[in-house]
Amino acid sequence: MAKVLYQNIKRNEKTDLGGRRQRSQKRRNRIIGIAALALLLAACGAPSERAEEMQSAETKEEPKEWPKEHDSCEVQELGGYLYDHTSVSVSPYASAEITIKDYEGEQLETDWDEPSAFQFAGEADVTWRFYNSLAEMEAALNEAARQEMDVDSIHFLYYTFPMTENDHALDLYYILKRRFDSEEHPLIACSTDKGKLFYYIQETLKEEDGYEFGYLQSRSSRVNLYVKDRTAYGLTLMSTSPEDDEALEYVFEDVFQHYGTLWYGSGLSEENLYWIDHDERLTELENPKRSFLEVRGIDENREDAGDEGIMRYFGLLVEADYELPLTEDGKMLSLHFSLAEEESVELRYYLLNGFCMDEPYDMTVTDMETGEVLQEHRVSLSIELPDTITYPDLNGDGYADMRVGAPAHINGAKAEEEGYTSPTYLLWDSQTQQFVRKTEKEVENSRQAVANGLTEEEQKDKTKRERRDSFAPVQDLPEWAEAEDYIKLMSDMIPEYEVQEGDSLWRISQRFYGTGYKWPAIVRSEDAPKDPNCLLVGETVFIPKIFYIRKDPYSRGGLSSEGSFQIEQPDGFAYYFLDGDVTYASWREENQIHNLPVTNSVGENPFHEPEDWEAFQAEAIRCSEELCPGRVSNLTFEKSHMEDGCDLYGYYFEYDTGEEILEYVDFFKFGKANMAEVIGVREQEPNTVLVNTVRYMAASFTDYGGKPGMGWGDDTAPNVGADKWKYPYLHNLFEAAREQFGTEN
Repeated sequence: MAKVLYQNIKRNEKTDLGGRRQRSQKRRNRIIGIAALALLLAACGAPSERAEEMQSAETKEEPKEWPKEHDSCEVQELGGYLYDHTSVSVSPYASAEITIKDYEGEQLETDWDEPSAFQFAGEADVTWRFYNSLAEMEAALNEAARQEMDVDSIHFLYYTFPMTENDHALDLYYILKRRFDSEEHPLIACSTDKGKLFYYIQETLKEEDGYEFGYLQSRSSRVNLYVKDRTAYGLTLMSTSPEDDEALEYVFEDVFQHYGTLWYGSGLSEENLYWIDHDERLTELENPKRSFLEVRGIDENREDAGDEGIMRYFGLLVEADYELPLTEDGKMLSLHFSLAEEESVELRYYLLNGFCMDEPYDMTVTDMETGEVLQEHRVSLSIELPDTITYPDLNGDGYADMRVGAPAHINGAKAEEEGYTSPTYLLWDSQTQQFVRKTEKEVENSRQAVANGLTEEEQKDKTKRERRDSFAPVQDLPEWAEAEDYIKLMSDMIPEYEVQEGDSLWRISQRFYGTGYKWPAIVRSEDAPKDPNCLLVGETVFIPKIFYIRKDPYSRGGLSSEGSFQIEQPDGFAYYFLDGDVTYASWREENQIHNLPVTNSVGENPFHEPEDWEAFQAEAIRCSEELCPGRVSNLTFEKSHMEDGCDLYGYYFEYDTGEEILEYVDFFKFGKANMAEVIGVREQEPNTVLVNTVRYMAASFTDYGGKPGMGWGDDTAPNVGADKWKYPYLHNLFEAAREQFGTEN
């Protein structure tokens, strides 16, 4: 019917324009405005002529003929007058033609939390008309649009009609949007008065001083329709003079503020509009065949609006059904999900804080051929509908698996998966004939197991054996390697050798290093001849053990001159910045590497002398025995010399928590005023040495010219376990392990 109405109006326009070419542009605008009303009426269920005839035949009642009512009021009283008259109208279908003469008006200043106020001058003549149906009202309004208007006056058309049970807010929005939405005048839907009133209106976008502003009332806006308590109220400007451009805005706000609080509201999405007048929604999709049942829920976080506040409504998924082929030509499964009812939470209420996420659903898996229930399980789903669950073959074994997304759904918005909880995976186990929950790492292990023809346990062991430590030190550089791409370290233990008759640096290098090319690494005393070919019998030379660690071009850090340093971890390792009172969280990551630049309060290298380093080792052994009796094993200390003349110190050990073995390692490097401490913790793994990774990180320092002053402030907490030994500027990993895993806690 909307199409027929629109075509009739367009024919009227063509006839009118053909007969009167000189008619003003204002008249054309007025007719377009009434065309908008025709579409509004059609969208809201205006019955066909045949339907009206049937209705008359059934009721056998003659349509009433309503006399026109003429009235007038001061413009200042117009809003209240229309509101009062409509509320006691003799018919729910009514319109008022309003003519304002000698208009003067302005908007008064009010506080932000008060309704708008206006000062008007002039008189409004009002002609009321009443109708038996929407169709009758629409015909009369189109006839009124053809009448000549006094250009010296302002003319409005006010109308009201009820929305029937079958009239839906979202359907009306779609019709209006298709007809009237444009880039300059976008159609919007808004809620106000705590959700008790909603309206459709065209914005008018204007650019002023390089900024874009939106105006809700304008002569160019063809849609101005308000709905409250299932009754629609509209106001259309029929004619005005250019100098009265603000008239529409003032009159609109004055008229409609009587129906609710218009100065505070929220935009409505299509989801909001749907749940205004629907109690449930059934969605059916294919590939795979699936259906979803939602009911209208109520967000208890918006309880101030009461149960009638439309911004409280949202779609709550209560049931979902899937028909799934387990294999391409195998058995068919039926999966049914039903929202698990919690005794403490009513079904209709939204989750707290305005988010819906990971609601509990009871899953039932049934063999569709035999009717046998294969599995009953509880799983978490988002409120989002179509693709929360997908059924790819995750591990390549030919069976469909299950990927359960976990997006968060905010009231009035679509769910988004990115940035929230990771998805859940359920893999089909052909042995147990059930879906089994798996982590992402376990899914990858299963995929590799299928590809290699192994069990998942066999693949897990194989992966551990093949894993390589990419940061492990090497004694020889690859032939293609550039020296600047590697960090050179030298062992603290340097063997001595007394030169024999016939020796040369080349032959000594062959004897100790296996190749003569390493002869430059041999260290001679300061008083030895500078000529490398002049080697004295009886001379003592030193044979350092040299190894190299590959630099990572994407992970550089450094201790710059006397003030600043920066440390970054290699790719693939979790990063935590230790502040004062640290406790180690549960082991969610494969490795935990902690990088900590600290002010060196001693002002120098405290372990420079051999006896100081030995004293530290003794203190560490004492702490391991007193703080962690029977739990620490393989406690090892390591010291290396670096090319830049600094020394690198560290210790590492294994700690028995009672349930698993954890590897701890701690390395530090000292500057004159600052030091850097690098801590690594992880579950014990074979064939991979955590100390290599941590040592690499500590050894990768390069000056970068950072800002001075990094370190501990006076108001920060001390390092963990600072009071348990003589080195408060270092973390005591024995105390840290005891705090988290000791028998005391």
